[in-house]
Amino acid sequence: MKALFRIIILVMVISFLAACAQPTAAPVTNEAPAAVPNEVTLTANEQWAKDNGLGPYQPATDDWAAIEAAAKLEGSICVYANSSKIAKLQEPWEALYPDIKWDCGDTDGIDVKMRAEQEAGNVVGDVWFNSDGHILVGEFLPNQWVWAFVPRDVPMPEATAEVPFAVARHSIDVWGYNSEIHPDGCPITNWWNMTEPEWSGKIYIEDPMTDVSTMAKWATVAEHGDEMAAAYKELYGREWTEDPEAAPDAFGQEVINAGWLWVKKMAQNHPTVVDEIDVAYAAVGMDPTIEPGIGWTGWNSVEDTAAGDIVMAPCLEMSPALGIAKTSFLAVANMAPHPNAAKLFIKLALSPEGYAPWAAMGSYPGTPSIPLEEGAMPYEEMLSKSWLMNPVYDWEWAAKVRDFWAISLLTPKAEED
Repeated sequence: MKALFRIIILVMVISFLAACAQPTAAPVTNEAPAAVPNEVTLTANEQWAKDNGLGPYQPATDDWAAIEAAAKLEGSICVYANSSKIAKLQEPWEALYPDIKWDCGDTDGIDVKMRAEQEAGNVVGDVWFNSDGHILVGEFLPNQWVWAFVPRDVPMPEATAEVPFAVARHSIDVWGYNSEIHPDGCPITNWWNMTEPEWSGKIYIEDPMTDVSTMAKWATVAEHGDEMAAAYKELYGREWTEDPEAAPDAFGQEVINAGWLWVKKMAQNHPTVVDEIDVAYAAVGMDPTIEPGIGWTGWNSVEDTAAGDIVMAPCLEMSPALGIAKTSFLAVANMAPHPNAAKLFIKLALSPEGYAPWAAMGSYPGTPSIPLEEGAMPYEEMLSKSWLMNPVYDWEWAAKVRDFWAISLLTPKAEED
């Protein structure tokens, strides 16, 4: 009997221990199980850039032998440039890369063309070579329509996280005049002179409503309101806020600062709009059908004067600024059919030989090691006397300035007290 009792006790202990060893059932829940962390998923554009070593995926060292070999397999290069001088790079390109065909070149409406290609998924142009930095930074970069490429062996101090692109050059736009009619020098000394009645219709510019580059320059003027205020007081002996046009107009437009006031008064003075900047050259030169006046033009157009094509000289003593310095950027189109050839072109463009077609007074290479033209104003001095366009600011404000300009064209001048 005692033996039976011991057996029963032993069975009960074993059963108890077995029950304790079973896992506890998980509670019933509607929550999804925790996701296992994965690698960051790249967009199709990012994957393409990574596969081709562009933008943030550029290797620490450029393997130029491999790049050139791949470019030869691609077979050609298409550069969209806003300068006819791009044709002067065809010969050095073909000397360096005879197996890579040179296609494309000087073209208008680069932003329109490349935008359409990206949206259609039919990319033709490989390289953006243009000065509309506000569109490049404000629209194309966020949409991953272009990628930066700066050769690792080329110093490029201006390339930043915000504006990561290679800089080919800076060039200054200035006010130019007919030096035969005015042999003693420029007839104006202050930006505000051009808003006065005597210059109505005699200021020649490209249409800010259709030329995005010109409108971005006017945004640059608006950005420098303090300097424009000082120039106003220097000329008129009063604060810009005392100008009758400083008050809100009939459309309710506020004049934010003296730079905006200049934009308004310039529009009200009815400058003559031209389709091509060459016409502006003629306006200040030798075209007998156009009354000479003041033209907004590139400083390097003095080359044309030296060649005897026009009679133009830059207004070098302008207050508050000599001119506006624009930047020509280089970028590789997203999904470019010839990305390695594009890298080779950027390398060429940043070399002394690649810069040579644009080497002139008022032009400055983006690569600091390239020497300036003999007698050229040092770069630092140029910057101290000119306004360098800020593509981030210009993207934010250019459209607003355009609308302000358009309404100002319709606004009659206020009466002086």
